[in-house]
Amino acid sequence: MLRLIIQSGSLAGSQFQLERGEASSLLIGRSAESAVRLTEPSVSSRHALIVADDGAFYLFDQNSANGTFLNETRVGEAKLRHGDIIGLGRRGPRLEVVIEGQDTRRIGAAGTSTLRQDTAALRQDTSILEQDTSALRQDTSTGQYYAPPTTRLGLRDAARDIGLYNPYLDTGKSKKSPVADLMWLGFAVIGLTLIGLTIFDVGAGNTLAAVVSAIIPAGFYLAIFLWLDRYDPEPPQTLIFTFVWGASIAVFVSAIVNGIAMAVFGDLAASIVSAPIIEEASKGVGVLIIALFFRKDFDSVVDGIVYAGVVALGFATMENIDYYGRSLNQDGLGGLIGTWFVRGILAPYSHVLFTCMTGIGCGVARETHNKALKIAAPIIGCFSAIFLHSLWNSLASFDSRTFFTGYFLLEAPMFCAFLVIILHLVRREGRILKQSLAVEVERGLITQHQLDIVISAFRRTGWAAAAIGNPQLFKARRRFLRAVAKLGLCHWHKQRAAEAERDTESFPLISQFQAEVFSLRDRVG
Repeated sequence: MLRLIIQSGSLAGSQFQLERGEASSLLIGRSAESAVRLTEPSVSSRHALIVADDGAFYLFDQNSANGTFLNETRVGEAKLRHGDIIGLGRRGPRLEVVIEGQDTRRIGAAGTSTLRQDTAALRQDTSILEQDTSALRQDTSTGQYYAPPTTRLGLRDAARDIGLYNPYLDTGKSKKSPVADLMWLGFAVIGLTLIGLTIFDVGAGNTLAAVVSAIIPAGFYLAIFLWLDRYDPEPPQTLIFTFVWGASIAVFVSAIVNGIAMAVFGDLAASIVSAPIIEEASKGVGVLIIALFFRKDFDSVVDGIVYAGVVALGFATMENIDYYGRSLNQDGLGGLIGTWFVRGILAPYSHVLFTCMTGIGCGVARETHNKALKIAAPIIGCFSAIFLHSLWNSLASFDSRTFFTGYFLLEAPMFCAFLVIILHLVRREGRILKQSLAVEVERGLITQHQLDIVISAFRRTGWAAAAIGNPQLFKARRRFLRAVAKLGLCHWHKQRAAEAERDTESFPLISQFQAEVFSLRDRVG
């Protein structure tokens, strides 16, 4: 047995225990699900995790902001020994490790060797039925619950190389950096420049009317994407970044290149050839940036569709402001209504449909284990987006009769097929949750009624909305829905990793989400 004695900090003098034997864990941090919950500023929400495995105890830093120290040496992973001192931050709380059965003499700094595991054992250990709800323990000092993990930790770094959902990295927050600050500054300058040029061209009043006309359909479609992304909501900061990329960088680059193409090749060639290539490429770069540099927020095909759709909405919104402003300036209110009907009613989804092909390709690359497909899928998706965009612009170059014929025979059916694909993918996530969480229903962690709410789009929305008048209940229900969904995705992630003979950081998180669900289930009604 391991005893953790708090030497300093808000819980000084308190003791916590971790049993030896079957794999179990002790989460240290400021979050509600922490077994050792400390309130010091140097302590992160999920700061460190102590895991018992094969009779030994291991310390894992959880990407904490101020670091985890073992005998005053910063570590990422280390084996614990009797007498070790764990530090949460350089000047944060200190915790003494007491391990019964080991020599009571002080042992020096623990080795930093990573806990290794044979991948064959991962393949065999795919059952999650062995853990009973009674294994969830409550520490009397904090009132917090914790649970043993359902499997061992393993090759942590391997998870970064495969396209598996990683709930641990999905913190819901985007890290700040000087590069990101410079990009936001660039967004602001370019966005204000585009709006300023529109005001100079059509006047402030017409620009304001155009902005309002463009925002209405964009807001409607954005709400649809947020609803589709209900199981694993993307961080607002990342969505805003994506929208602004489409509305500023993509529009600015496209305007310059298309202007040059018009001057060199003429309007028709620029519309059918240049515009589809440069516009889809510039929007696609935004999706690619999210997939590569915001990898923790990009986990699946559904995420690819969401980010691509938001990029396209940003592009279409800024582009429509220009179209609406010019129509109002040249033909008055009648011209604005006509243009708004075509671009806001008949075809507001055009850019979304095109760019989502790129998003699907990036999403496939994120999920697949096939290296060739990882490269080919985004390329195929981008070329598909260019083709559909070129087809749309070609129809628009004919007379109105040909355009509407092509619209109802080609574009509308393609959009309906696109909707079917999206609904299929969302239902796929629902089926994944239903299958992976069935074991939690059998164990008694959640009820069948709660599972039915989690996997139903309308029931989960209504269930959360019914508590709006009670802020605490509303917050608890939202946390419960998110924790249950993440628990199900962790189980699915574990299964996929076993099938791929790889490891995933979702393994130790299963117990954390189980503990969070356990502590919330009696508060959600």
